[in-house]
Amino acid sequence: MKASRLQWSHLLSALAMSACALSSSWVSANPTAKIKQLQLNDLISLALENNAEVQISKNETQAAAGQLSTARAIPNPQFETLRGDQKRQGGSVSTVESLSVTQPIDMPYMRVPRVNAAEKNLKAIEASELLKRHEIVARVKTRYYEYIRRVEELKAANEDLDLTRQIRDRIRLRYQVGETAKFELIRAETDLLNVQINTQAAKSRLDQAKAQLRLVVGTKNLPTQFEIKFQDIPKDNLPSLETLLAEVKAQNPEINRARLQLESNQSRLSLERNTRLPQLAFKGQENKEPDFTNRSYGVVVTIPIWDWRIGQVREAAANVARSQNQLNYQTQLLETQLELAYEQYEISSYQVRTLENEVIQQATDARRIAEASFRFGERGLLEYLDAQRTLRAARADLIRAKFELASIIIEIERLRANPDNLLVKANP
Repeated sequence: MKASRLQWSHLLSALAMSACALSSSWVSANPTAKIKQLQLNDLISLALENNAEVQISKNETQAAAGQLSTARAIPNPQFETLRGDQKRQGGSVSTVESLSVTQPIDMPYMRVPRVNAAEKNLKAIEASELLKRHEIVARVKTRYYEYIRRVEELKAANEDLDLTRQIRDRIRLRYQVGETAKFELIRAETDLLNVQINTQAAKSRLDQAKAQLRLVVGTKNLPTQFEIKFQDIPKDNLPSLETLLAEVKAQNPEINRARLQLESNQSRLSLERNTRLPQLAFKGQENKEPDFTNRSYGVVVTIPIWDWRIGQVREAAANVARSQNQLNYQTQLLETQLELAYEQYEISSYQVRTLENEVIQQATDARRIAEASFRFGERGLLEYLDAQRTLRAARADLIRAKFELASIIIEIERLRANPDNLLVKANP
């Protein structure tokens, strides 16, 4: 019986080794089965290249570029030709021909505001595209650091689980030899169950964070199997609030878009007003008759006698006022958002420094002292578990504070709209 069991164990071991060899050879023969490691730059590059919102913004920019080409176009000439018969009193019939050419003149007071309006509109749409790219980068970074946060939470939960399991095993052994009461064993097992629940919740949050990261980058753009290579949370080395406010006013795409839209509407208002001025066109005409040929040249003047475009001018003026109010509102809104974000940034920075330099250190020392005292029987299990919970809560607060600091830095960078944020750097 023992020999047969030994043979079965050898057979199972051989099958396991064969399966491992086959799986490893299959992975090496199939490069697609390898897990690819992606850094933050890779995720940003994939999102910017394939994101549908970015593609829509590019299409809108292309359409605005076409409108600019239309605004710059020179009016086409108009050709007119007539052919007929001329019948005299004697009954003879002759052929007569008429040819005329009319070339509208693109007057400067019409062309300049029309082209300016189209140019400003193109730049405003380009600012919208730039804004969308900054938003996509901010989303990817936020989801990336949220994923890192969940990984750190799961790592801390696993460490707590291992330590709590060791404590439970130690208490169980002491209970079995009669050195402690059953109450302490029940307390240790209850604490272990709670830590196990927290660990499972941390795993679930990690899966959700990975799914959200895939969603913002694009599930079609990511490989089937991938891993995230960690990158440090950005350092809190932002300039002063006054410098940031100046940068936001100078280069934020939302403010630039509102400013350019105002200038475009002002040019449209000028165009509508100038449309009430006379418009000119050169005209040349030639009439051929049997006995003679008439040639005449002149100017065609369109005078706005009845239609003074009052409605169009009023509409353009209202659009200018609306754009001005929109610019003022957008500027005030972004300044307020930046001030609130900077205040939150200072609070989060202080929390991270305090937790790293003081709270974690003190909680670690307290747990070490409580563990030593528990081993030597100077303190009970309750004090040891309380010290462990304190350290656990401090580490959770530090992880949360680091993520909040990273999120607020990302938000400030989005408002700041530094062009360097859109440059995908080479991976080290």
